[in-house]
Amino acid sequence: MSGLFSSLSMAARSLEAQRAGLDTAGQNIANLNTPGYARRRLGLAEVVNGTGGVEVTGVRSVRDVVLDARLRAVIPDEAREGAIAGALALAETAIGAPGQGLDGRLAAFFDAVSALSVDPTSAAARDGVALQGRQLAASFNSTARGLADTARLADVGVRNGVSELNALTAEIAQLNAAITAAGGADLAALRDRQQLAVESLSKLTSVAVLTRADGGVDVTIPSGRPLVIGDTSYAITLGSAPVTGNARLTLGNVDITTEVTSGKIGGLTYTRDTLIPGYQARLDDLAFGVAQQVNTLHQSGFDLNGNAGVAFFTPPAAVAGAAAGLAVNPALTGNPSLVVASQTGAPGDNQIARQIAALRDQPVLFGGTATFTEGWGQLAHRVGADLDGARAQQLSKRGVADEVARLRDQVSGVSLDEEAASMIKFQRGYEANAKYFAAVDEMILTLMRTLGGG
Repeated sequence: MSGLFSSLSMAARSLEAQRAGLDTAGQNIANLNTPGYARRRLGLAEVVNGTGGVEVTGVRSVRDVVLDARLRAVIPDEAREGAIAGALALAETAIGAPGQGLDGRLAAFFDAVSALSVDPTSAAARDGVALQGRQLAASFNSTARGLADTARLADVGVRNGVSELNALTAEIAQLNAAITAAGGADLAALRDRQQLAVESLSKLTSVAVLTRADGGVDVTIPSGRPLVIGDTSYAITLGSAPVTGNARLTLGNVDITTEVTSGKIGGLTYTRDTLIPGYQARLDDLAFGVAQQVNTLHQSGFDLNGNAGVAFFTPPAAVAGAAAGLAVNPALTGNPSLVVASQTGAPGDNQIARQIAALRDQPVLFGGTATFTEGWGQLAHRVGADLDGARAQQLSKRGVADEVARLRDQVSGVSLDEEAASMIKFQRGYEANAKYFAAVDEMILTLMRTLGGG
């Protein structure tokens, strides 16, 4: 009789194990597309206390810590190049298409001066030179604003990225506390969230992750400064740099702006602090050169009234900021007759107009190595090359990240075919154990009726 009851108990445990297996497979299928979810596997063990059978020892997430770490290492590189590419796409818009940006305005200005050299006494030709000069200056101004806006938006992106980073580190610290407090409970869901938060953090900047004995993680930036230790997070403080007003990152009273070089934050910081200032310096050199060369010639001649020429452009105070501040001399705007064409003051003399028009083809920039158009072309090419390079690097890094993610999915991802096979296996096992349970139960009832009747 005791043997039958032992068999009944063994069958009940087996039924529970098969039911748990069905639940686990169903949970896996239900979370097929859930971000951060790692497939669950049921732990089964033989009962060794003499009654035999099988019992559930728990449910665990299937993960490969090496692949997880490898993915965290490649995610920041892709995110960095993606941030650079996104920012430079705006800079390219500021540069404009060939012929529609500064190159077109330079050509139109020198064309207008050439027209004046053909008819140096024409008031209409002088008005055309003044008009094209204003449009050229406005093009320099708008291009400078476009680059400044790109830098400003990159800075906004840095600030938003830091806010997102602080929210994620606070979440990781909270998850660490929850995992520790959960004790022997099912920690799979909490660890999924923890893993997802760490990967999201890796998109913002590179981090080093150390798993604690209690299941939590400690997170630091590559220089070793902590972001999360146990259930405590350390927020990065945002300040503003003097002069530029750009975001300055501080952690533990230490300026770490130059230490965050990867991920989205690193890419935007590099764009804001290195790439855009380089473009702006080139643009300012070009604007300063145009103003200086044109003014020098314009002031050496005589206007339509025979008076000594004035500066055509308002002289820039310095190279820095020349593009943003470039403007035609207000005196010429109200009186185009002040536009100079003559070198001697004699009516019909066109020598100054010819010399200004000839600046189009003279290598007066960068130590006499480039014309104005070539200088602009170098700037436009540099922006385009940097953008193409960032996009190519992003594509390359994404390929590496996708391959690592594919390898990880082979370990941790949910396969519908595998889970369907598991459900069939557990269902068949459940049915077989149910039949066995019913048979043993019937035997016990029959035996009890027999003994009772006797």
